[in-house]
Amino acid sequence: MHLNLIAIDIILVSVLVWFYVQNMRLNHALKEKNQQLEAAIGELKAAQVKLMESGKKGAVAALSAGLLHQISQPITAIHGFVRFMKKEMDTQSPFYKPVCVMDEQSYYIKDMLANLMELIRHREIQKTKIDINVIISKAVNLLTDELRIRRIGWDMQLFDQMPPVFGDALHLQQVFMNLLVNAMEALSDVPAGFARTLLVSSRFDLKKNQAVILFKNNGPRINQEHQGRIFDPFFSTKSHGSGIGLALCQDLVNEHGGTIGVESDHDGTVFTVKLPCAN
Repeated sequence: MHLNLIAIDIILVSVLVWFYVQNMRLNHALKEKNQQLEAAIGELKAAQVKLMESGKKGAVAALSAGLLHQISQPITAIHGFVRFMKKEMDTQSPFYKPVCVMDEQSYYIKDMLANLMELIRHREIQKTKIDINVIISKAVNLLTDELRIRRIGWDMQLFDQMPPVFGDALHLQQVFMNLLVNAMEALSDVPAGFARTLLVSSRFDLKKNQAVILFKNNGPRINQEHQGRIFDPFFSTKSHGSGIGLALCQDLVNEHGGTIGVESDHDGTVFTVKLPCAN
């Protein structure tokens, strides 16, 4: 009986050691892929500058899609391995919670890459009558876990009598997700111990027949000079920023006949998207 207990202990220790080793390997793999991703983004940025200067936008799109495809393959493999680990692990294991976080993050990266790849292919905009509040809600729901992880208090206040907007649901969802991610990054600079808040709201401008969507965060103020350049391609206020997210948002909103703007003061920052409603 005593020998059986020792054998069980050895097996349990072996299993824990195995999970620990796999966890270390996975963390190393994720770190390596993040470095590759940063290098790929750097190459993409340099290539985009050269190609856009020569007017070869089609080549930029093809190169971007190719790079994203190469990045998405290892991310998909990592996500599958993490899901397998999570399924096989004891929920009481000390490694279960970190594996759950890795599962959420790898899914988030995989989903974002898929959406970005679809967007960069720049498929022809397919406008239909859409409920803009539904698109806003989908964008927020996709990032709910990330908001919780970052300890951001968020709220939605959507006008329930909003007329339909004539637009492309996928493209507008990507615009809203980019603005949400931008807000989360800004809120990461809020000092520890202070509340981080994000409010997403919509209203209807009857006079102009426009849907007005606001993304307000209480992050640090964007100085006046940067506010004037924040939608410029490759301009970023962060050292690790690519500077294409907000520029892409502006292009897509413009293609829908709308406008996007930013206002920032000591109370925080508000991005405002205005889209024409369908007749």
